[in-house]
Amino acid sequence: MVSKALQNKIAQGEGYYTEFKRNINIDLKKELVAFANASGGNIFLGIEDDGIISGIKIDNQLISKIQEFANECDPPVEIQIEALSDNVLQIIVPESKTKPHRTTTGFYLRTGANSQKMRTDSILEFLEKEGRVRFDERIRTDIDFLKYFSTNQWNRFLRLSGISPDVERNAVLQSLGAIKIQNNKPLFTNAGLLIFTDYPAAFLHQAYISCVAFRTSEKVDIVDRKDFQGDFFTNIESALSFVERHINVAAKIEDTIREDVWEVPKVALRESIVNAVVHRDYLETGARVVVEVFPDKIVVSNPGGLPKGMPAKDFGKYSLARNAFLANIMQRAGFIEKLGTGITRIKQEVEKAGLPEPIFHYNYFFAVEFTRADKIKKSSEKSSEKSSEKSSEKILQIISDNNFISARELAQELNISQRAIEKNLAILKKEGKLKRIGPAKGGHWEITKNNL
Repeated sequence: MVSKALQNKIAQGEGYYTEFKRNINIDLKKELVAFANASGGNIFLGIEDDGIISGIKIDNQLISKIQEFANECDPPVEIQIEALSDNVLQIIVPESKTKPHRTTTGFYLRTGANSQKMRTDSILEFLEKEGRVRFDERIRTDIDFLKYFSTNQWNRFLRLSGISPDVERNAVLQSLGAIKIQNNKPLFTNAGLLIFTDYPAAFLHQAYISCVAFRTSEKVDIVDRKDFQGDFFTNIESALSFVERHINVAAKIEDTIREDVWEVPKVALRESIVNAVVHRDYLETGARVVVEVFPDKIVVSNPGGLPKGMPAKDFGKYSLARNAFLANIMQRAGFIEKLGTGITRIKQEVEKAGLPEPIFHYNYFFAVEFTRADKIKKSSEKSSEKSSEKSSEKILQIISDNNFISARELAQELNISQRAIEKNLAILKKEGKLKRIGPAKGGHWEITKNNL
């Protein structure tokens, strides 16, 4: 008899997580690796493609053969086997932690309701997404190194890193992971392409920074927008300059030395922008690093959440670079103080400035959200205004009961400073709500009729 649970599974039909098979054959290996390489799934034996139960003989020989097929995959695929009835068998394939798997006929991946064989380029992309081969390590045989290598960017890197200009260039580039030597010819890696060309976006069109300033807290009314598509170093500085133009920067002078004080610490903003361009997922070609300035906050975001293999509980505690070569080059150039310390440094700088702790978002995108000091100031001013209004109301109430009361006595009555009382009295008189009749000593208060 077919159980209700099995009927429900059959009714849903084949899909991304489900495959029906009449019996086992060599194609079972393909299905096993396809599910293991994707998000896992279930193979139901004894069911036709159209959902009709044809049944299969379940015995030790069948179970041994299924396990044998799983073990023959490279690497072996972990499975669980469960009999759903006397003639339907379920093979449960969890998502693998040792991707990618292959059979003797190639690599397969579940796509929709089918298991597709991966081409060479898709295998490489799959490996990169799984963190088995990093994007920044990929060699660019399609780009002429001698034609596009930038002497300007090389000289800038030497100045920033403090390396002597007399060094053997290609030896240094190779040690940085910026190039690979093949057949005695230098070839860019993606890391080298990003750093040592004048316009990396010409080859990696996603390698630019978009900066947007909004009039309100909603993403509606744009005040200013710039897309920076120059060299890697200049893009970072240009994005930082964009933020500076749209926030408040005060001047602090100590011992005749002027220091600009940003609403959100410049060091924290710079660190977040550097992190965004260094640790973004460059395989995501439809997105870019974005810096957004709102009246109440600044948000720096990049495609790619936490690097694969890093659980959320370890965020900020350990370092796992998505683009290790790129991060190393930027550290040598002084744009990164120490690998793995960026998040801590951002938090420390914000705390020193007396601002709320930044908010970090990480799912498909990674984002850092800073609260602007101007928002806090305005919030404080509004709070002060409300407090002043309440104090004024209480003052008028007390005076209506005793119009000979002094400022000192009012301060004692309301448990606030005499200076605050005098400030409130001055406001009430200016607004025409209160008059002083006679001298400070011996006189009295008079509340206007419309406030009685």
